[in-house]
Amino acid sequence: MSSIHAAGPYALVGIDGGATEVKTHLVRLEGPPSAPLFHLGETSASRKYERVVGFRPVDVAEQLKQRGDPDLTPSEKEQGRRYVEAAAQTVVEVARQAGTNQVLIGMGMPGLKTPDGRGIAVINNGPRIPDYLDDLDEALEGAGITLVAPVSRLGSDADYCGMGEEYAADGLFRDVQNAYYLGGGTGIADAMKLRGQLVPFDEAKPWIQKAWQIPSCLGPTFEKLASALGLSTAYANLLGVGMAALARENRYPEAEALKGDVLAESVLEGASLVLAELIFERMNTIKNGRADVPHRGQAYLELRGDHPYRGTLLDRIVIGQRVGNMYDEPRFAEAFKRKLDRCLTRLILNSNDAELREHYLAGDKIRPGRLVASRLREAPAIGAAIDAVRCNAHLLQGQ
Repeated sequence: MSSIHAAGPYALVGIDGGATEVKTHLVRLEGPPSAPLFHLGETSASRKYERVVGFRPVDVAEQLKQRGDPDLTPSEKEQGRRYVEAAAQTVVEVARQAGTNQVLIGMGMPGLKTPDGRGIAVINNGPRIPDYLDDLDEALEGAGITLVAPVSRLGSDADYCGMGEEYAADGLFRDVQNAYYLGGGTGIADAMKLRGQLVPFDEAKPWIQKAWQIPSCLGPTFEKLASALGLSTAYANLLGVGMAALARENRYPEAEALKGDVLAESVLEGASLVLAELIFERMNTIKNGRADVPHRGQAYLELRGDHPYRGTLLDRIVIGQRVGNMYDEPRFAEAFKRKLDRCLTRLILNSNDAELREHYLAGDKIRPGRLVASRLREAPAIGAAIDAVRCNAHLLQGQ
C-alpha cells in the first residue's frame, strides 16, 4: 500500500462513475516518485444506481441553457443523492477491505462539468449534480473516511482511459508515439496519443469529434450503434423486451450469437461495420484531416480540415472495455473480430491512399499489432487514480 509521511498508510482508489453503476478499485503504486507504475489492486466494489420512480433527465438543450444556474427538479435532486451515496458506499467498502480509513481518490464521471470541475452541469442519461464532490466529501466524512487530499476534479472517463494506457504498467500507449483508444462500454470512450503526448479530445475539438457526436453510415451515432450498451439495446429492441429483462436473463448479444441466434449475429455484424468505419475515420482524420462526408452532418463538415498532427500514422489502435473483450476473445473471432478486420481492410483499400495501405495493411489483411485489445481491465478507474497522484505529487515526496 502507498503511504505518506504526514498521515500514515492510505488507500489509492480510482472511481469509474458510469451512467448505470459506479465501480471503485484499489490501485497499487510502485516505483520511485519520478517514474511510478500503477497496477490494478485486488480490492474493488460496485453499486448499481437505484432509480427514482418517475425520474426523467431534463432535455439536454434545456440543460445547456441552464448550465450556469441549473433548476434541478425534485426527482433529479433525489436521483443525484443516490448517485453520490452509491459512490460513497463503494469507497467505504474498498477502504475497509484495504484496512485503512484514509484514502486518496481520483474520479471520472460522464457529462459536462461545472466550471470548478467538481460537479456535473450537463449529462445525457442521468441527473445533474452541480455539487457532486462536496456531497461526496460529506458522505465520506459521515462514514468515517478521511481524505488525505481533496478530490481534485471529476475527470473524463475517456481521458482517464488514455491515462491508464499511458501510465499503467500494462498500458498499450507506453511504448508507442501515436495511438488511438476506443473503449466500448455504456458509451464509447475516445483517447489519443500523438507525437508522444496525450491529446484530449476536448483540446482537439476544432478538428475532430467524439464518437457520440458523429452519425455513422447507418444513421445513428457511432456510440448508439457500437457501444456495448448500444449492442444490448438493439438486441433487446429486436426481441421486444426491456433491457432489465435482458440483463436478468444474461442474454447479451455476444453470448447469444455463439448459440446461433441470427438476430444476435446480425447485431454483432452491424457493430463490426460501424466500428470499422469509426476506426477508419480516426486513421484518415489524423493523417489527412476530416473528410467531406455529408452523412456525418453539418457539424462534422464544419470541422477544420487542417490540424497540427496531419501526416501522422497510428502505431496502434487499442480497443478496450467490453467491446475490447469481445475483440480479444477467440470465441467471438468469427462473429465479430474477423468481420471488423475485413470491413476495415476494405475501407483502407477503398481510400486509394497508398500510405494508409502500406502502414496498416500487410497484403489484404490488417498488419499484425495495429489493432489490439487493451490489457487493462478497468482503464477508467486506473486513469482516475493516476490523475489523483499527478495532482497531488507532493504526497509522494512526503511534503
